[in-house]
Amino acid sequence: GHGRAFVKKKRRFEQIDTPDGEGDDDENVFSSARARWFQSRARGGVTQLSWAPPLSTNPYLLYSASRRSNAVLSWDLRALSSLGTPVCGLQSFTRDGDTNQRLEFDINDEGNTIYVGCGTSEGVVKIYDTTSGKLQDTLQVFDEDSGYRDAVNGVSYLSYQGGRSNNGLLAVSVGSRTFNEPDDEDSNDDGKQGFLQLMVCKSKM
Repeated sequence: GHGRAFVKKKRRFEQIDTPDGEGDDDENVFSSARARWFQSRARGGVTQLSWAPPLSTNPYLLYSASRRSNAVLSWDLRALSSLGTPVCGLQSFTRDGDTNQRLEFDINDEGNTIYVGCGTSEGVVKIYDTTSGKLQDTLQVFDEDSGYRDAVNGVSYLSYQGGRSNNGLLAVSVGSRTFNEPDDEDSNDDGKQGFLQLMVCKSKM
């Protein structure tokens, strides 16, 4: 079988080799900790992969989302082939991802903005700058006064043809699987079901 080869490959992935020289110790510790942070958020099973759009300033970027991960990650594929060094991501875009459900993201045509769907506790779409990793805006999908939240599991962005950057339509799907107790005959969902919604996004530039 492939068990032995798999073990060797996994050990090489997790092992951090530090070069000789005392002057590089602090930098190595920082790089190792950063690499382990990214690795820990990509071990739950990949649920989505997306290349940077053709109009992006960096065509080598790959974006990934994983199951039960609290961040969408971006990777520069030019930095993945180095031997003896830890694999480290480029940027992270935080979200509530403590669920086995697939939570999607989408990127605008210019590749400078990413729209990240969040889990049940937040129930929002977070908008990040892909270059700096900074949060630009948060779109509320639910009425704040209702007190109801659910997972935003589908996100799709469409730019207006000939329009300004970040002007477009954002389609989101909402909902998660729920189970009622067998003896709870009087329970009802109060209309709390999944739904689709279109949102108009306008640039603040």
